[in-house]
Amino acid sequence: METPVYRERDWILDRIREDHRLRPDTPPQQLAMRHRVSLAIVAEALSLPSPARRRPPRTLLLEPVKDAIDRMLLQDLGTPPGSRHTISRVIERLRTEEDFTAASYSTVRDHVRARRIALAQEPEPGPPSDG
Repeated sequence: METPVYRERDWILDRIREDHRLRPDTPPQQLAMRHRVSLAIVAEALSLPSPARRRPPRTLLLEPVKDAIDRMLLQDLGTPPGSRHTISRVIERLRTEEDFTAASYSTVRDHVRARRIALAQEPEPGPPSDG
């Protein structure tokens, strides 16, 4: 016998609604058997007008400290790789200098990773031209 796979509730509701949208003549009992849920879950999925609202992106948490993180990363551009800010050090500085504790390690890590790539690709400002 196959082991049941447990998935996120919103994901299941979305799959049921999509299945019903593609095959509107499918009876609820068949949808329940196909998705291995109760008829109550199928009824709930079909009663919802649109997919459940998604959470806002995590990056919104970092909005107040993005400039501080960018300053740290810009300081790192001229330093050797071994002496650059680690994610833990960035979080520590955010806690002490900015009194910011709202974001998780993974949120800061993902933002720092993206910003390091973006900063590395930006052209460095050259000396001003006399033209």
